[in-house]
Amino acid sequence: MPSENSPAPSANRPAFISHSGVLSRLLAELGGTEHLEESTARLFLLDPALALAALETLAQAHPGVQLADLNLAQGLAGLDPMTAKGLAMAAATEQLASPAYSIEGLETTWRKALATAHFCRALAGKSAYPGLDEAWLGGLLAWLPRFIRPSGADPESSRLQVLALLDRLPLRTFLADVLRYQNEPAERLRDAAPLVRLALAAYRQTMNYPAWIPALPHPDTLLLAAPLDREQINEIYQSMGRAIDTLAAENGLRQSGEIARELHRLGRLELAAAGPGRQSGQAVQALAESLASQEGLSQAIYLHRNPRTGTLEAQALGRGPTPPIAIQPEGSTTAAAWALLTRAPVVVTSDAPADAAVLDLQLIRQAGAEGLAAIPIGAGNPGGVLIVRGDRQALASVAANPRHYGRLGELAGRPAQPALTAVPGNGDLALPARVRRAAHEMNNPLGIVKNYLAIMKAKLGDEAPIADELRIMHEELDRIVRIIRSLNQDDATVSPFIEQVDVNALLEDLVKVTEPSWRDRGVRIALDLAAGLPTLACDRDKLKQIVLNLLLNALEASPAGAAVRLETTTLANHRQERFVEITVADAGPGIPAELMGRLFSPVESAKGDGHAGLGLSIVKALTQSLGGTITYKSNTSGTTFQISLPAV
Repeated sequence: MPSENSPAPSANRPAFISHSGVLSRLLAELGGTEHLEESTARLFLLDPALALAALETLAQAHPGVQLADLNLAQGLAGLDPMTAKGLAMAAATEQLASPAYSIEGLETTWRKALATAHFCRALAGKSAYPGLDEAWLGGLLAWLPRFIRPSGADPESSRLQVLALLDRLPLRTFLADVLRYQNEPAERLRDAAPLVRLALAAYRQTMNYPAWIPALPHPDTLLLAAPLDREQINEIYQSMGRAIDTLAAENGLRQSGEIARELHRLGRLELAAAGPGRQSGQAVQALAESLASQEGLSQAIYLHRNPRTGTLEAQALGRGPTPPIAIQPEGSTTAAAWALLTRAPVVVTSDAPADAAVLDLQLIRQAGAEGLAAIPIGAGNPGGVLIVRGDRQALASVAANPRHYGRLGELAGRPAQPALTAVPGNGDLALPARVRRAAHEMNNPLGIVKNYLAIMKAKLGDEAPIADELRIMHEELDRIVRIIRSLNQDDATVSPFIEQVDVNALLEDLVKVTEPSWRDRGVRIALDLAAGLPTLACDRDKLKQIVLNLLLNALEASPAGAAVRLETTTLANHRQERFVEITVADAGPGIPAELMGRLFSPVESAKGDGHAGLGLSIVKALTQSLGGTITYKSNTSGTTFQISLPAV
């Protein structure tokens, strides 16, 4: 039967806001992980909104269980990691859709919620209440109505909405009663269940006397926490203040842009962790290419650790030349040696030459860069170090997010997955079951992200300044979903994804997507898109990959102050067949003469001084698969590629 004052269940679940520092830290901890550590799981318990989401998930896994008997951190750590990631991603995407919220107001309310949780848990410990984690939740969730968006909602309405959610938890607990009797006089609550008395004693203490303001126990606190006396309560009060200061220092508030970046980093790590197994060298090369194309950290050198001598020895990446470098880590002050020793990324910049090893300064000058980053490759005992070079802004990202880049290095150094094996009676290759399972599981959080992007777009409207960015994110998620689905299909069963493509719109989207790689380098993109261009009936993903490869190569080849031309036009041959032509032209030094005759050869890497392009053999193969042709011309003032594709 419904409890006293229990509201009718609401069909509309309220939207909550989370503390941005806790949320960002949680996203950073979850990326690419295969197991949920208790320390990570406890982050869910540092924010009321995240705690509710985690509790609802845990309740579904343990229906009918007494909440006081559960170790929440252990229970959360036992969840499927993909479930935990889905909860965090959902909270992050919902956060990005939220209207403006007072940062000062959020920080103050969050501190009070943590203070109440700490106070309630301490009271429970001193009064021998068995459910310490339940007591923590009782104090924390007492403040959850204050985290409903938008801020400033009617307090009573917010309380009833949260009460309805807690009443629906399939657990045995008086947790909902903390909110149900929140406004009752203390005298009436003297005989209430211990959890309710302790939580409301803590709530009234911190509501009236925050932890950072020295004060005597509130009269209601003394009554509800009896038989504890003033001295015991004051001791709890003092330790509470110190604990909240520590938690606040560890979880500083972040701007929404940082949450978006952490969400992007988590997705990047998830794709790296779920990708098909590769040999170590291939995985390191893939990481180097990703850092170059997405973050401007290029001219990579891989130093492999010789297992016999321990020396870091330069190893070829791809088909590029191998630099003559060998480092004995013992006693070395190079960034590579420090990265190997500390098992964490190390950044060196040219503006502190006295503190830098000579070799590091030489590598920086050789690349015409402002610094370098050394990223250990492999977990535990790293098997090598990847050196990448770039400007201060790109390097600052590595310095500010060492865990993310360290995790990328760990994933790149994983042992190769078992080789693909033939299916009995079938000549096709089958992916390992682990990869197929990962591909299946990834659809769940991706689906959540897509749903919340749709919610965000609906809330902001089509005229919002970031409406285009939301649309692009949604389309890229669709592309990831198609890639993941293809992992669970044999090549023979995969049919091309054909649709009507607006080429001009696709190019405009790519300019936005690549903007971080050229915006701060002084290079610009000059768009000249023909009006009335016919649509193409083709695989959008393939066309995007073709142009993206050419565009990134052109941007890298062009010096600061130069412009990369990106143009479209319509052509017709003698049979009056129409074609769409896409032109990508850089302002680089041109392609060396010795490479021109074999530019599209799959055995030739043109990633040399001429910057002729990465993956041009793939670009040509994709172009031909779309029924098109690719041509180029090059001289000392630049290189121009032209793609011709049959129009509808």
